[in-house]
Amino acid sequence: MRTKFYGIHESFSTDPSNVNFKLHNHDEYEILLFLEGDAKYVVEDKSYTLEPGDIIVIRKHEFHRIYHNSPTPYRRVILMVNPQFFVENGCTNYEAQFIKAPIGTGHKIPADLVRSSGLFDAFIRYKKYSEDYTLDGQFPVLKSTLIEILYLINKITTFSDADLTGSPVKSVIFYINNHYTEDITLDLLHEKFFISKYHLCRAFHKATGLTIHEYIRRKRVTRVRELCAEGMSIGDAAAQAGFNDYSSFYRAYQKEYGTSPREDL
Repeated sequence: MRTKFYGIHESFSTDPSNVNFKLHNHDEYEILLFLEGDAKYVVEDKSYTLEPGDIIVIRKHEFHRIYHNSPTPYRRVILMVNPQFFVENGCTNYEAQFIKAPIGTGHKIPADLVRSSGLFDAFIRYKKYSEDYTLDGQFPVLKSTLIEILYLINKITTFSDADLTGSPVKSVIFYINNHYTEDITLDLLHEKFFISKYHLCRAFHKATGLTIHEYIRRKRVTRVRELCAEGMSIGDAAAQAGFNDYSSFYRAYQKEYGTSPREDL
């Protein structure tokens, strides 16, 4: 079976709206090259101010989104990589950068390093080659250029620090990330972070595009998928991820993916 991975996708918006960019995650690695705009990138509880030429590296299952500070035109290119690509193409050592960094760290490669390392030129070459061929990733020149990009990322030793912020939403996300398998209520968060439930809900939705309930549900469903991939039964995985019973997990999974978990897991 051939590995599926996606070529570079370029998007441009003259009037970007945060309504269209919600916190999400996926099973692939994402490499984003930021080209134009006035924005920051949020990964888990970290936030990074973006400059043209910056690269953001997102590992599988990390929650992330772009956040536009103003309606300045926005342009970026994205490369998605299936983890199986490393195995099927004999370059598993180039995956280290994607699996060794603790979740929520090592995301932003600054523009000057992107250019001096050769990453920018490699991205542009991949984009050019992808315009010459179909985007199924099976042409040798696309594979070899992708492997070069992964090799160059794996050699990076210096990532930019996240922005310093005292946002209560950052603290709430950090707390949820470490306690989502437990019973988390608005009352609990209100008492723990000394913020009204109304303002917490508004601030959280503005920052993530999700309600607190939706965020917790996605964290739990994602954990079930991880545990099932490791060989655990669906029922045991659902219980360990924080679902009170199988029916509540089933409803949550259908809401997220539109299919039955037994069809996917």
